[in-house]
Amino acid sequence: MPQAIRIFHCDDSAAFTRLVRHWLADHEGLEHVGAAHSGVEALRGLAGARPDVVLLDTMGAPGDTSLLAGIRAAAPHARVIVYSGYVGILAPDQLGGEADGYVRKGDDEHALVAKIHAVAGT
Repeated sequence: MPQAIRIFHCDDSAAFTRLVRHWLADHEGLEHVGAAHSGVEALRGLAGARPDVVLLDTMGAPGDTSLLAGIRAAAPHARVIVYSGYVGILAPDQLGGEADGYVRKGDDEHALVAKIHAVAGT
C-alpha cells in the first residue's frame, strides 16, 4: 500500500483548520499530521511533523513571504500550497510566488485534494 501524503496546515482560523482536517479524513491516502495558527507555531511544529505538503494560509498578510521562506527552511522537502481567500484576487508573486500550488479557500474540498495530489506527484 502506498505511503499516505502527510499534510501540515497553517491557518489563523482554528475553525477552518478543523473543517480541512475533516475533509482530509474523508480521503484515503491523506494524513493530517499537524496544524499551526501562527507563523511561530508553524515553524516550531514542522520539524516533528515531517510533512509532504504544507497548506499555507496568508494569515491576513498576503504580501508577507517570510513565513513561506521559513517553511522552506524548516521542511525543505515539503511542497507548499498557498490556500487562501486571496488566490485569484492577487497575483502569485504577491502571494509568495515560490509556492508549489495555489487553491482558493472558496473552492470545494475536491479542488484542494486534487491540488495536494498534483504537488505530491501522486
